Amino acid sequence: MAIITAITDGYDTLKPVLPQRGVDVEWVCVTDGEPLPDADAAQGWTLVCEPRRGRPANREAKRPKLRPWEYTDAPASIWIDGSFRVVSDRFAAEALALADPIAQFEHPWRNCLYDEAAASVLLPKYAGEPLAEQAAHYRTRGHPEQWGLWAAGVLARRHTEQVRQLGEAWAHEVAAWSVQDQVSQPYALRTTGLRPAPLPGTHFANPWLTYEGSGRH
Repeated sequence: MAIITAITDGYDTLKPVLPQRGVDVEWVCVTDGEPLPDADAAQGWTLVCEPRRGRPANREAKRPKLRPWEYTDAPASIWIDGSFRVVSDRFAAEALALADPIAQFEHPWRNCLYDEAAASVLLPKYAGEPLAEQAAHYRTRGHPEQWGLWAAGVLARRHTEQVRQLGEAWAHEVAAWSVQDQVSQPYALRTTGLRPAPLPGTHFANPWLTYEGSGRH
């Protein structure tokens, strides 16, 4: 399987790999090369450099997140945001064992994409994003309130056909609407007939990872 992350515009620093037990792991970091990760931290990672060509950095990082199979031949992967450090050598095996075919941490505070959209409007990093219009669109399409909400910083997936369909549907929503992918994911999940199995704990408190976001978060 593969552990995949992306770092664009130097938003995070690459964390060192931690060899895993119980599964063969390919570590893949997609970067725009601005700047390239520190050489010591990059040991063990396969670096894939994709210049942005004028595209926003936060949108550029979505491609490996939503379509990880384009960056590995492995039949399964775990996406981790660049703000996470792997601290357990059982992370890959244990998280992947819960993916049937997808597993994520439940959102720690909310259970509804409409509440997430309302909260996200207030955040500076989503200034100018059409979150209110996006939420209104999902209402017109019949998405129910309190259907579920997941933290999208860690995703364990088996690359089944249904999961690939989810990736395409999710990418379509992010391209059409806001870059806030936690708002669009529940809609994409429901339309493709998927619901993530829960990972234990939260993305801030779990046995596998520590959150080390940069000052830009």
